[in-house]
Amino acid sequence: MAHFDKDVRCREIYTQAVCGKGSKYSQTTYTIRPANRPSTIGGCWVMNHSCNAELVGDFVEVHGRFDVNVWYSYGGNTETAVAKDSVSYVQQIPIRELDPYCSREGMEVKVRVLQQPNCLDATVVDGGNEILVRVEKELAVELMGRTKIYVLVCDPPKEKEDDHLLEDDDIFEEEDFED
Repeated sequence: MAHFDKDVRCREIYTQAVCGKGSKYSQTTYTIRPANRPSTIGGCWVMNHSCNAELVGDFVEVHGRFDVNVWYSYGGNTETAVAKDSVSYVQQIPIRELDPYCSREGMEVKVRVLQQPNCLDATVVDGGNEILVRVEKELAVELMGRTKIYVLVCDPPKEKEDDHLLEDDDIFEEEDFED
């Protein structure tokens, strides 16, 4: 126990706390190869996103995947189809506000999706053999770890006679319920 002066005392308490944070917005372009040569793009959507994270040095590495679906026309705009592809990614998020007193042993990493992956645009390229899909997303991470905090301690105030709590026996008498 640390002492600041005669009347003020300080206690050391170990607890779980957020020991570091980070977030990152990104835009990434993925290549989709459809079964047919697309003429035009009708729409693009991203779904089934999942991810997990781990601490690697001074940053968090997020591993994730999602499905990209591109609706397109082909055959001179006479027919339509949907090109589907599962995409994997690895995103490195630097940690800011890292508590130097937080133990890295047993540290838990939590990832939150601030913005789900979303298609910004889809473009036909390479003479109609490929579709480039630009996807945006934003992820946030928190590091939970064991740390020490200091709490000032003082003596409890003296109790006045009328400030005390009622004793269990004083709360109700049996005849109070007879009416």
